[in-house]
Amino acid sequence: MAKILIIDDEPSIRKALAISFRGDGYDVMEADSKRTALPLIEKEEPDVIVLDLFVPDEREAFEILNAGKEIKRDTSVIIITAHGSTDRAVEAIKAGADDFLEKGFTMDEIKFRIVKLLEQKRLREEHRQLIAEYHRLRREVDERYSFNQFVGNSKGIKDLLNLVSRIVDDPYTTVLLQGESGTGKELIARAIHYNGPRKDHPFVVVNCATLPEHLLESELFGYEKGAFTGAIRDKPGKFEIANGGTVFIDEIGEISPKVQVELLRFTQDYTFERLGGNTPITVDVRIIAATNKRLEEEVATGRFREDLFYRINVIPLYIPPLRVRKDDIRLLINHIVEKVDREKGRQLCFSGDALAKLEAYDWPGNVRELENLIERLAVTVPHGDIRVEDLPAEFRMDADGMDFDSSLESFRSLKEAIREYEKHIISRKLDEHHWNISEVARILGERRDTLSRKIKRYGIK
Repeated sequence: MAKILIIDDEPSIRKALAISFRGDGYDVMEADSKRTALPLIEKEEPDVIVLDLFVPDEREAFEILNAGKEIKRDTSVIIITAHGSTDRAVEAIKAGADDFLEKGFTMDEIKFRIVKLLEQKRLREEHRQLIAEYHRLRREVDERYSFNQFVGNSKGIKDLLNLVSRIVDDPYTTVLLQGESGTGKELIARAIHYNGPRKDHPFVVVNCATLPEHLLESELFGYEKGAFTGAIRDKPGKFEIANGGTVFIDEIGEISPKVQVELLRFTQDYTFERLGGNTPITVDVRIIAATNKRLEEEVATGRFREDLFYRINVIPLYIPPLRVRKDDIRLLINHIVEKVDREKGRQLCFSGDALAKLEAYDWPGNVRELENLIERLAVTVPHGDIRVEDLPAEFRMDADGMDFDSSLESFRSLKEAIREYEKHIISRKLDEHHWNISEVARILGERRDTLSRKIKRYGIK
């Protein structure tokens, strides 16, 4: 309920206004002088003050106005003046009043002014809240994507962060991030953006692996109304939306030859046309591309354009997989546990044996798999002390990849145990080498056709 303070030394005017305002649901207070008004302003903090400019004289009215604004700056003030006192009302506006009315006004008129001032006050408060929320989110983003979030003492991660710190202030150079899934390519891309000169502009993500060719092209470049069936309105593309900021093209190795040509043409001068349009659009964006493929091999086989590869490979960054930075695992666990503790209120502690099992694991899902595991344990383990038996089966495997403690007794024969062991090794190697059957056959010393038959026989998928 909005509070209104009426300050007038004429009881009849004061009472008439008070009765009308209360009828509209306002909380109304009355004062007849500076002596009675200032304590009410300080105690009640009214939203609107209706102030007679001659209460009892002009000097005291200005003293009330000035003192009231000092006590509560956000209070709105409507000055009531006598006929012919417009000049003095303008002086009151300059002194901090928000509006004025000449005596003879109607109730509807003053009520309209009050509603208008209350709406302005509400909008100012919303604006303040939005600014405060923006600064809170800005601090959160700065903290989340600061370089302090990248944990590791291994040479690979130190070399990576050293190079990132040198390129972060350059807003134009194209970056190519290469590394396995789950290594944190998007996190690196966001760190480059949010720690650089483009941080106050959009960071726009395009995942090429999830979009077919025709949708990817329209997603990147946008389209005009009528460009194709279903294009009922103009739609800007990701490059247009990101103007001034960064476009993160994830899984760029998946794009078709046609889109590769369009992307190559765009990177020449950052000018394009929407699908179905003929108006050139030029944007100022930085491109950061990422892939879990070896693009040099894709170029060699003709699946990726060589000229586009050299266009995007200006600054190549390689994110090492977790299995080659085993010394970082305990640091990462501590870092993730602190985050989970904050978010879920769980105090997790890993036993030495459990940590040893985690360090021995190959982590095909990399840091993402480690994060998921710790979050899972925070939810599923009722106690905070994580022991070996609390870990999923794949983490309890011995050096040969079998959890003999839990499986030996279940085997009915040596032949069955050998068969299960072979199935596990084949499945594991296929996952490690992204189902490159020829490569796995070479590693295991098998003929490719023999390995293919075993995959089918064991039902490995």
